Amino acid sequence: MSMRVLIVDDSRTARLMLRRALPQALGREVVEAASGSEALARIAAEPIDVMFLDLTMSGLDGYQVLKALKEAGRLPLTIVVSADVQPLAQQRVRALGAMAFVPKNISGTDLTSVVETAGLL
Repeated sequence: MSMRVLIVDDSRTARLMLRRALPQALGREVVEAASGSEALARIAAEPIDVMFLDLTMSGLDGYQVLKALKEAGRLPLTIVVSADVQPLAQQRVRALGAMAFVPKNISGTDLTSVVETAGLL
């Protein structure tokens, strides 16, 4: 099953590392957004099945992206990828509709496990 995946991070390096860590079975149709506002525009323009979302970005941050998509009823399955692993941040993103929370620089093996647990594989 091939899914359309959106990776949202203002760091080009972080987007590339996450793209490389994605499980092959998830599909290879991957698009990227370098900002929260670009992510909202992409989701408005094309179908996205799964979004990997950074929290800390200039402009619209990940929390604001989640809130806007949830309010609009357009929130894809979302896995937050963040260096902020505080329990409060994790609770906040789950309350906004994220299905999982993973630390930045997650290994491909660990990411596969998260994706499997989320029922995406």
